[in-house]
Amino acid sequence: MTAQAKTPLSVLVGLSTTLREPVLEAMTDATTVAVVIDQDDLPGRGVLSWRVRDASGPIDAGEFTVGDDCGACQLIESLLPLLETVVARGHWDHIVLAAPPAMEARPLVTTLTSILPEIVVDTVTCVVDAVLLVQQLSGDELLAERGLALGMPDRRNVAELTARQIEYADVCVLANAHRSTAVERLEHLLVHLNPRTSVVTADVAGVPNGPVARTGRFDFDAAEAWAGELASSDRVQPSGDGVTTVLWRSTRPLHPARLNDALEDIVDGVVRSRGVVWLANRPTQRVRWESAGYSASLGTLGEWSETEHLAECTVVATGMGLDPARLQAVLDACLLTESELAQLDWTNLEDPFAGVF
Repeated sequence: MTAQAKTPLSVLVGLSTTLREPVLEAMTDATTVAVVIDQDDLPGRGVLSWRVRDASGPIDAGEFTVGDDCGACQLIESLLPLLETVVARGHWDHIVLAAPPAMEARPLVTTLTSILPEIVVDTVTCVVDAVLLVQQLSGDELLAERGLALGMPDRRNVAELTARQIEYADVCVLANAHRSTAVERLEHLLVHLNPRTSVVTADVAGVPNGPVARTGRFDFDAAEAWAGELASSDRVQPSGDGVTTVLWRSTRPLHPARLNDALEDIVDGVVRSRGVVWLANRPTQRVRWESAGYSASLGTLGEWSETEHLAECTVVATGMGLDPARLQAVLDACLLTESELAQLDWTNLEDPFAGVF
């Protein structure tokens, strides 16, 4: 007896449900079932609405309750039995999961692939707005300020969400391309943020001009590697159309107070940066560096002794009109000087990040 074939699943993410609708239609054919999650009622009623439909029309609908804990976690927990039911019906040979606007594909996919052996992720598709993309990647507006947070603890900003949705996508649909005078620049930006992605423009009606589902392009290991730590020169795409990616490295530690004072200068002109840094006052810790728009964050990744690497700093930064020499000079100025390396008791340095991570 042969093993039962797995059902391909395509995931659709993006901030604008309006722009996603024609893409969802393009992903859905006669043998596809769509599971669509909406968050319009989340701020007022604390629920996520879901509906299931196929080519024949609506099939089922309901709600997931979201409490004060992690909204994304509760969504995934509630979603699993619904997807299991859809797969068990056996009526369709392809599922499209349209996530709520504030959901990232990565936690969805990692959970689904580990818990639901009946499905295989086929394509992750992200819809971005050509008119608003640079603005969304460049600001510091919180999702909560737009009524898009997935629960009370969700403190992500719009830039962070937009970047993470792009970075995990096999296909990026550039909607409203006809309203932009810099389509090639935007395509270049998307490739800098995720060289794995295939950029597809949409026509005036929002319909994509290329394949957006059943592409077979999803590669879990490659997606996880790109969404994880960026630490090598092969992450740097050639500059062009005003888009530049810079790789900065140092074998010296960063002075925590100077780094904190320079945060605004570091993210100036940078839409996205990620990496691993070495803080002088935390000599054994690997520290995650991440910025999106005007916001930067640091967090603990573990100990340097747990890796094959000597302690070092590595940051990859992408920007529009970014001056690589200026950025490198700002970062270099945050490093310990030769005299500080020789004389200071590093662990006694003031720690402006105490209590933050």
